[in-house]
Amino acid sequence: MTTRIEIDELRRRYEAAFEVYRVHTANLIEHSKGGRQPVPQELAAEEQALYDLTRIRRELLDVLATTY
Repeated sequence: MTTRIEIDELRRRYEAAFEVYRVHTANLIEHSKGGRQPVPQELAAEEQALYDLTRIRRELLDVLATTY
């Protein structure tokens, strides 16, 4: 059984991962406004941030589905 504290921690991790992804996306959008191609490291960082976000989201949804 998952505790309320564990669920709250997953929510905090999800919000933090979302913010990291949002920052990477905003940077890529800003970069592209100048007509420049993003560097591979920026794309890789955004891809990793999206992966982390979706992984944590899945964990949170799984926990919520079995708790409520």
